[in-house]
Amino acid sequence: MYFKCLNSSRWAVLSAMAIGAMSAHSAPSEPVRGGTLVVPIHVGEPATYDCHATNSPAVMWRVSPHYSTLLKVNAERSPEVMGDLAKSWAVSTDNLTYRFNLNTNIKFHDGSVLTSADVKASFDRMRNPPQGVVSLRQGMLADIASIDTPDPQTVVFKFSKPNAAALQLLASPFGCVYSAKLLGSDPSYPGKRVMGTGPFKFVRHTPGAEWVGERFEDYFAQGRPYLDGFRMPSVAPVSATNALISGQVNYTMQGLTSAEVSRITAARGDKVVVVGGASATAFLPWFAMNTQRDALKDERVRRALNLALDRWGSSKAMEQLTPMFKVGGLVRPGSTFARSDAELAKLPGFGRNVDAARKEARRLLAAAGEKNLKITLVNNRAFTFFGVFVADQLRQVGVTVDHLPLDTPQVAARRISGDYDLIFDSPVEYTDDPSIQLSYFEPFSTNRGNLARVGDPTFVDKYQSQLRDLHIDSRRKKVQDLEAYLMEKSYVMPLFWQVRKRVLDSQLRGLGDPPSNYLKLDLSDLWLETASRK
Repeated sequence: MYFKCLNSSRWAVLSAMAIGAMSAHSAPSEPVRGGTLVVPIHVGEPATYDCHATNSPAVMWRVSPHYSTLLKVNAERSPEVMGDLAKSWAVSTDNLTYRFNLNTNIKFHDGSVLTSADVKASFDRMRNPPQGVVSLRQGMLADIASIDTPDPQTVVFKFSKPNAAALQLLASPFGCVYSAKLLGSDPSYPGKRVMGTGPFKFVRHTPGAEWVGERFEDYFAQGRPYLDGFRMPSVAPVSATNALISGQVNYTMQGLTSAEVSRITAARGDKVVVVGGASATAFLPWFAMNTQRDALKDERVRRALNLALDRWGSSKAMEQLTPMFKVGGLVRPGSTFARSDAELAKLPGFGRNVDAARKEARRLLAAAGEKNLKITLVNNRAFTFFGVFVADQLRQVGVTVDHLPLDTPQVAARRISGDYDLIFDSPVEYTDDPSIQLSYFEPFSTNRGNLARVGDPTFVDKYQSQLRDLHIDSRRKKVQDLEAYLMEKSYVMPLFWQVRKRVLDSQLRGLGDPPSNYLKLDLSDLWLETASRK
């Protein structure tokens, strides 16, 4: 069989070139080894340690430095992928077989050697989780028919159908590779124990205080990581910003408003640099509507809730509160598959005549027999302002909202139990490919990450049609048709896309401005210019 070969050495060269270019300030001729990176985490405590079972940054920002993935998205050339555990790969001409050659001398933090069996066990766990194990990746990986391991350094994925996003799916940052041996004795171990092959070993997690990791000396990527370790204090958003102002941290994970950026730069001067802010980044918060609740079973009610939001008129006000203020649909504004603003305004909830939209919302509620609708909105406490905004907007069409801002573990419990009408969430957003982001709506029966708790055969047909289309122009039309359908059904209430500005310590190198909250999280190629050379 003839294969199109994709050698990861090409990506290694590109990555090396990007290390110097990605920073907003001049980089030294070579990385410096040493030092401890300090990054505050502002989104609450993790409800699990398991990458496969979460979509939460509260988990991924902490655990990612401890794990490796088969592939990863190249943060400088997204959506292209590059190798992580894989050093090279080849794709069959029918786009059904993907053969990966693994790097050599990969060790787990307990000293055991990683082989293709560990990759297979991890992906099998995601696509067919054993009883008692939660996988939010099951629906996304449904096209994988089998995974073979012809030798310890080779793993072969066979797909049942061509998949336009296959490599991006296999490059998921949530696809942490676990120990097959440990999974064999306890399939749920990743939820409570952190042990991978990543650049940093887990040291401790003190809930409410900090998460700490140290350099893994046997990391397979020669010379990395450059840092001695990292520390992630658990703080409130305002405390994260204040810590940056006082020079106690190297950067924060949160996007900043223009006013916050001005405060920090006024205090720190040339000791910090500003990155980002030019375009929307891949983060779209929304409230999922629980279609298993009586009132929300009716699409007229769901559409009315979306019509009530004045997105265009509220954007400027939101910009003063949060970096999440850019109006956009279900795919990132400015990306390959996105609509223009004029096209977007034709979708339910995005029209510019808010009075007409709210009149239609009230009509739909009356027709559904819900003129005095009351709903419970479960929110993450870090995003209280979004709940306040939505409650105010819905009040203007006669809907009463019981707004419950909760801590991350409490929100996670509500997600599992289904005890909500609307709940704060966001799609998987590590790349622009709509097959990744819109996989959120895969049927709830196989996708517990679908917090709308819906199974829609028409969605499945439309989703599958774009997924199988390997031609960009025709696929774009199918994606936009799918987006229009989802907004008609209103399974979610999209809010605003993030336009992320961040302030970095001027001594930090290698981070740059990744286009997603879920890229460059392993910290392997970051360094501090002030560290002593060894």
